[in-house]
Amino acid sequence: MLEIDYDAFDENLLSNWSLVPYLRYGHIFGLFACNSLKGFAIFMKEWDNPRFAYLVEIAVEKESQEKGYGCHLLLKSLAHLKNNGLSSVFLTVDPNNLRARHIYCDKFGFKLAEYRKNEYGQGRDRMFLQLNLENWTPGFSEHPSLEPEPLGEGFMEE
Repeated sequence: MLEIDYDAFDENLLSNWSLVPYLRYGHIFGLFACNSLKGFAIFMKEWDNPRFAYLVEIAVEKESQEKGYGCHLLLKSLAHLKNNGLSSVFLTVDPNNLRARHIYCDKFGFKLAEYRKNEYGQGRDRMFLQLNLENWTPGFSEHPSLEPEPLGEGFMEE
């Protein structure tokens, strides 16, 4: 996971120390091919409302990017969370990351909940997005652009 994390972001957002609590107390989904991890998504439940989850990170290795795998991983993860009683998912995104905003807002239906100035330090604003899972219908029929190329073994919950 650490290699994919670095590969996707050109820096490590995860560490050996942060990964262990995510594995023990979060919910991690993996995307596999040929018995190899190709991508992952990490969610944490909200302390005050366990029906809410926060997408900590989603990452796909460079060789598997631009093929719809990240969208497939997110779609399957959100469907699993919805089927297990969660009502909302939140995430933050850089306002200048138009590609991510398009995926989250246009393809998946996330809405702006709040604009947070200097969230990650001076000049590092974030858009705080929310997806209401109760009104969201997962499936490729509603999202034909999310169908990825065949990967192999596929999706697995950790």
